[in-house]
Amino acid sequence: MMLVVVATGCSRTSDPKTQPATTPPPQPRVIAATACTTTACTKIARRFINDAGTVVGEGARIQDNVVLGKPVVLGARSSAPRDRLDPLVVGEGATVCAGAVVLAGARIGARAVVGDQAHVRERAEIGEETVVGRGSAIDNDVRIGARVRIQSGCYITAYTTIEDDVFVAPCVTTTHAHTMSRHGPDGPIVGATLRRACRVGAGAVLLPGIEVGEEAFVAAGAVVTKDVPARAVVVGVPARQIREVPDEDLIERWV
Repeated sequence: MMLVVVATGCSRTSDPKTQPATTPPPQPRVIAATACTTTACTKIARRFINDAGTVVGEGARIQDNVVLGKPVVLGARSSAPRDRLDPLVVGEGATVCAGAVVLAGARIGARAVVGDQAHVRERAEIGEETVVGRGSAIDNDVRIGARVRIQSGCYITAYTTIEDDVFVAPCVTTTHAHTMSRHGPDGPIVGATLRRACRVGAGAVLLPGIEVGEEAFVAAGAVVTKDVPARAVVVGVPARQIREVPDEDLIERWV
């Protein structure tokens, strides 16, 4: 079963107590909604904004003041693609928490969680059972695997790839342009690559194009200026390797 919500511009639902007695509260226009039981029903809050064509899977939960399928708005000088976007897809059992904004063209995997006030841009893909923390920003064309945990206040820049089972601590920042916008339309823009089960500590900064290897560990506050080998532990500014992750810390011991 899936729910498709269609609107011209947007549609809103509101608490009748806040509406004048003579004005009936506007309702969202819903099509292709199959009947469901109380245990499997898709749950949509009373107040949300939706743009045309958004697909919401069975058992998904959409909390208050969420914006789904928002059209992208690009600056006049933005180099981001301007192609026509597919509808937003929210997978079965996923949750989009209060105040989150998810743009058209994004895909939210089954049982994933997009936290309060998070922002997910066009063509971003978030894998099954992944969690995006409160206030984190997932930029356009990001690929995030399954069971990833992105904590609060992170910025995952465009064209970043995050593989399965990665942990990203609060306030991590990734970057994608060494020239900080001073490049031509074909200038290199490349995000970070975080390989399977690596861990990135709070407040770390990753420079454009950095690869953090499988099961590597980046300490809190590190500034990563070169690739991190698999299982390496790096610390400092700039980050330097001090040892390797021991066998007892590998993810296979913790799942």
